Amino acid sequence: METNSFESFFHDAYMPHGHCYLWQPHLLWGNVISDLLIATAYFSIPIAIMIFAKKRPDVGGHWLFVLFSSFILLCGLTHLIGIYTVWQGAYGMHALAKMATALVSITTAVYMFRLIPSAVAIPTPNQLQGVSRKLDKVTQEKYRLDSKLAEHELTHFILNTLPASIVVLDDTFRITQCNPHLLKTLGLKDNQPNGQSLSELIEFSDPFTTIDTLAHKLSNADTAELATLCHIKVENKPAIPMEMKLVKAQFEEQSVVLALFNNLSTLKSTERALKESDKKMRRAVNATADGIWEWNVVTGEVSYSPRLMAMIGKANIEHPNYEDWYEHIHPEHRLRVEQAIKQHFQSKEQYQVEYQGRNEHGEFSWFLAVGNSQFDEQGKPLLMSGALRNIESSKILERQISEKTNILNAIYNGASQAIWLLQVESDGDFTFLEFNPTACQRASILLEDIQFKRLSELRGKMFDDQILDHIQDNYQTCCELKKPLEYIEMLPTHDQELWYQTTLYPLLNSEGKVTKLVGTAIDITARKYAETELQESQQFLQRIIDSAVCGLYLYDLKQQANVKINRRYTHLLGYTLQELENCHFMNLFHPQEHALLDAHMKEVSASQNGDLIPLTYRFKHKQGHWVWCYSLDTIVTRDEQGEPELMLGTFVDITEQTNLQSELQESQADLAYFASIVSRDVHEPLSKIAVLCDSLSQHLAQTLKTNDKAALEVGQILDTTERMRTVIPELLTLSRLHEHQLTLTRVSLNSLIAKACDQLSNNIAESHIQIMCDTPDCELQVDDTLFIQVWQNLIANSIQFCEDNHTPSVRISAEHEGETIILHYQDNGIGLPQQLSQQTFTSNHSLNGNSHNDDSLNGSGVSLSLCKKIINLHNGQITCIDNAQGGTHFLITLKQPEE
Repeated sequence: METNSFESFFHDAYMPHGHCYLWQPHLLWGNVISDLLIATAYFSIPIAIMIFAKKRPDVGGHWLFVLFSSFILLCGLTHLIGIYTVWQGAYGMHALAKMATALVSITTAVYMFRLIPSAVAIPTPNQLQGVSRKLDKVTQEKYRLDSKLAEHELTHFILNTLPASIVVLDDTFRITQCNPHLLKTLGLKDNQPNGQSLSELIEFSDPFTTIDTLAHKLSNADTAELATLCHIKVENKPAIPMEMKLVKAQFEEQSVVLALFNNLSTLKSTERALKESDKKMRRAVNATADGIWEWNVVTGEVSYSPRLMAMIGKANIEHPNYEDWYEHIHPEHRLRVEQAIKQHFQSKEQYQVEYQGRNEHGEFSWFLAVGNSQFDEQGKPLLMSGALRNIESSKILERQISEKTNILNAIYNGASQAIWLLQVESDGDFTFLEFNPTACQRASILLEDIQFKRLSELRGKMFDDQILDHIQDNYQTCCELKKPLEYIEMLPTHDQELWYQTTLYPLLNSEGKVTKLVGTAIDITARKYAETELQESQQFLQRIIDSAVCGLYLYDLKQQANVKINRRYTHLLGYTLQELENCHFMNLFHPQEHALLDAHMKEVSASQNGDLIPLTYRFKHKQGHWVWCYSLDTIVTRDEQGEPELMLGTFVDITEQTNLQSELQESQADLAYFASIVSRDVHEPLSKIAVLCDSLSQHLAQTLKTNDKAALEVGQILDTTERMRTVIPELLTLSRLHEHQLTLTRVSLNSLIAKACDQLSNNIAESHIQIMCDTPDCELQVDDTLFIQVWQNLIANSIQFCEDNHTPSVRISAEHEGETIILHYQDNGIGLPQQLSQQTFTSNHSLNGNSHNDDSLNGSGVSLSLCKKIINLHNGQITCIDNAQGGTHFLITLKQPEE
């Protein structure tokens, strides 16, 4: 560092000031803390000076405040740098701060000496207060005089401009002054009637009233007021009727009488006009559909127009009150009305409320009450008036409009078809104004991306140029035609072809120019695909129909001819449709079956749609031979009157089956005859065998007692003979069942069982069997002759197949399940093995102990086969189910025909 140079001012290589304190803490920190507090005080003083200068702008702009603030601020800065030099020898910086402080302080001192004369001239606070009080007195006096002058001028102006005649009188009732209105009334211009007696100007209506009497009345008190009627005399004109008011008062210690004249002629005209106006108003009020009302809020008095009383159904009340109107309000709406009135009083805005109340018919209708109020100076309501209107029709219309609006919005937003609105531009372009959600979904675009966008702006964004040209051409065509345009178009979206049935509706202005277009588009993609599939299905169905094993025809009942046949029809009968049209159709049916055919056609015509009516008939083949046909016919269409039009029929060739059926019937007849012969021829030898065996057993009784084997064999011969004698009648009955025609009768279950027991009375007596029926009153619709045989066979089996040490027992019950009756037959016999439960119903099965290793099972099985055959004839079923309690359990299911 070079000493004694300018650069040395900014060097800190000097010895720190702390060395002077020998770095003693009490000296060092005593000086540092003191300098810090002094600097803080110096920095706060300029802030206070600036705050004072801002709040006193009249003196705050003086340079003295700036100099003082700068001087004190630099002093604080000097003390801060002094703290810094304790640890760093920056004495040059300290010297510069002191020089700046010295410069500002000297300038401030010089400026202060220059301001001493001005400061001395400043008055003391006491002197300033005295001057201020004198100035206030002068100001107040001047204000009082100005106020009186203004009041005098205002009073003079009021007297001169009032539309009333005013006269100032002295004690003798002579005119001292009058306003211009009196001069105008008297027809005078500038000549005031000053000094003229009041009696010369007026004449009293009451002959007993004079100026003296009025003066005497006014003399009784310092201030008094009188009123009387009189006429003011006007030169060359009729006297003017007036109302005169006299007021006596003191003005500047003088007694003054004021006379105020009110022109009654104008009042009379006004009164007549008011009466006429009142009549007009009443006529208008009575003619309007609204009711007029007025309510004195303070006294509670009301005024209702006749129309209002009629509207609320109280036209007969002559003196209505507030409650008469309040009671007509629906109870649920009274709080709403009260809140509306309260809100009106608080906000002072127009009173308006809609509510439901009783009308002239006693029914609840919607009303609209509107009104306004007059308020006093404190804002309290004084008088409230308004009108009442029946708005039921408006409410109905409003609801209808709301419903229609909701419906239209629902249709627009929820419709399954796209809907949009276009603005037709003058340059031939189109702007999308509306685009419903379905349209946005179909086009895969957001509403904000298309709404208020021109069609030309969408080019290359939604569709390619070719598609947009096609769309624009359709829009332009609709504008040119000025009528709805409907067409089918295909729009590709996401690599998928979508088909739409589009309709454009033009909206024309008053000049017949199309301004807007409404577009709708129905997605018919599924229909297009369905049409294609339907066409393919029709072709497939036609192939199926032509390949069917049965012939099919569609017969027109009105034309009496086939209108369609399939290939199988031609294959079975040899005719084509054209060949059938060229021949007499009825001649193709066998002559013996024409009557049957007529009855069949009537039955088909009277049937319900879907009913299948069968018919067996003979039809002549094209080659000339007869073909037996079995057909099922049904009505498929009817006309508007419900008469059948088309009949659908299918048929099969049953010629071979018919021939086989004839042969089968002949075979069955031969078989029945053979069975009858065999039954007669076999039954007689069996009877002889039984008699001979019985006789032989008696002759050999002694031998059989000693020879058990011989006794067993003789017993087996007798049992076999007896069983054969039982089986032969059953076989004969079984062979004849196919010829039996059912005769259904309604008979109780108990009756059938009783008749079966009569047939088995001997066996029942010997076996002591117990037969119980849980549902004796259950009725069955069966052939009772055959069904008695069922119970007879089952009971006989229960007696035969019961263990020797048990008494036979049978329990019979029935239950209903819809149109089905289930019969339960249970016994306590030896039962049947589960593997034999179904085989036992076959006629060629025999319950034989030798074949099943069970000697207890010994029967022919024909009786159960006969039961099954009878039940099958009744369209029923019989099964043998497992019985956990032992014995046999038969389940018989019968479908009962409707009554």
